[in-house]
Amino acid sequence: MALGVVWSAYLVVFLSRLCVGPLSPFLKQAFDLSNAQIGGLTSATAVTYVPTLVLAGWLVDRIGVRRALVIGSLVTGVFVGAVALASSYGVMLLLLALSGLGCGFIYPSAVKAVMVWFPPQERATAIGFNQAAVNMSGILGAAIMPALALSVGWRAGFLAAAAMAFAVCGLAAAVYRDPVGGIPGQASGAASPAMCEIEQGLPCVTGNEQADRAAVRPGFLAVVRSRDILLLGLAAMFLCMVEFAALAHLVLFLHLDWAYSVVAAAGLLALCQAAGAFGKPLSGLVSDRLLGRRRKAPLLALAGVAGVACAILALLGPGHTWLLWVALMMLGVGAVGWGGLFSTLAGETAGPAAAGAAAGVTAAIDNIGIFVGPPLFGLIALRPDRRPHRLVRARVVGDGGRGRARGVLARAGA
Repeated sequence: MALGVVWSAYLVVFLSRLCVGPLSPFLKQAFDLSNAQIGGLTSATAVTYVPTLVLAGWLVDRIGVRRALVIGSLVTGVFVGAVALASSYGVMLLLLALSGLGCGFIYPSAVKAVMVWFPPQERATAIGFNQAAVNMSGILGAAIMPALALSVGWRAGFLAAAAMAFAVCGLAAAVYRDPVGGIPGQASGAASPAMCEIEQGLPCVTGNEQADRAAVRPGFLAVVRSRDILLLGLAAMFLCMVEFAALAHLVLFLHLDWAYSVVAAAGLLALCQAAGAFGKPLSGLVSDRLLGRRRKAPLLALAGVAGVACAILALLGPGHTWLLWVALMMLGVGAVGWGGLFSTLAGETAGPAAAGAAAGVTAAIDNIGIFVGPPLFGLIALRPDRRPHRLVRARVVGDGGRGRARGVLARAGA
C-alpha cells in the first residue's frame, strides 16, 4: 500500500512536469510562442525542482513521508491548476516554476518510504518499480493531454493534472502511514548487531570508516560531507547526461540519419522508454535476489550496457534495422533503467534515518546532467553545417525502404 501511494505521487508529479510537451502545439498557437519559449516552459519546473530536492530531502527525514507527500502533491496541484487560468506567457512561466517547489518533495519521500517499509532484500525491486512511474507518466501524458486539448481546450490538460495531484494528496493523507515501531535500526534492542550495522548506513566522510562511525551521526550534515554520497551523485550526473541527451536527440537522429518519419522515430523512442521502464524493476530484482543485495556492480553493468549501445549507434549504418532495435533496447535498459539501483544505493549508503537527505542531495547533483547533456550533445553532433546528404547512402530494403529512400532523395534535392 505504501508503494502504491508513492508510485501514484511519482506518476502525477512527473505528469505535471511533462505535460507541457504534449500540449506544446496548442500553447504555441494560443500565445504565439517561439520554439525557445516552449523550451522555457519545459525547463521552468526544473529551476525550482533542483534546489527543492535538497531542502525536501532534509525535511522528509524530520516530518515524515506522509506530511511530505501531502505538501508536495498539494503545492504541485495548486500551481499546475493555476496554469489553466494563466493569461500570458510570463504568468504561465512563473506558475510552472512554482509548481517545481511541490515536485521536489516527491522523490526523497519515495526513497524514504521504500527504505522504511521494505527489507534490504526487496528495496531495489521496490524502488525500480517506483522509478518506472516516470516512464509511465510520459506515456500517459502523450495519450491523454492532446486528446483533452482537442476536445475541450489546452487548459483542461493542466486542470486534469491538478485534479490528479489533489487526489494523490488525499490518498497520502488518508492511507499512508509509517511502519509501526519507527525506522529500522533506530529502535533499541530489537535488531541484531549485524542488522543495525546494515541499517545505520552511516556515510563515509573522511575515508576512515571506524572514525566516521564513531564521530558522525546519520543526518543532513553527514550526508553533505560524505565522500560516498557526493561521488554517487557525480556518477549519476554523467548517467543523466547520457540518458537525456539520448532522449532529446534520438528522434532527430533517426529522422536525419535513418530517414524515418517523425511518427515512426517517436515510436522507436517509446520502445527505448519502455525498455527502461522494464529494466528498472528487473535490475532491482536481479540485485535483490541473485546478487545478494549488491548494488554497485549491477549499476556499473548498466552503465556499461549504455556505453555499448551508444557505440553501436555511433558505428551502425542505416539499413541494419534489427541491430538498431537491439541497440535502442540496450540503450533503454542501460541509459534509462539505472535510476532504481541508483536510488537504492543512495538510500542504503545513508541508511533509513537519512535516506531523504541522501536522495535529495544526490538527485540535485545528477540533475545538473539534465541541463548539460542535451545541449552539449547538440553542439558536438548536430552542427549547423550538417546536410542530409548522408541519408542518400541508406540501403534500400523492400518497398518501405524504397519509399523512405525516395523521400530522402527529395529532401536532399537530388
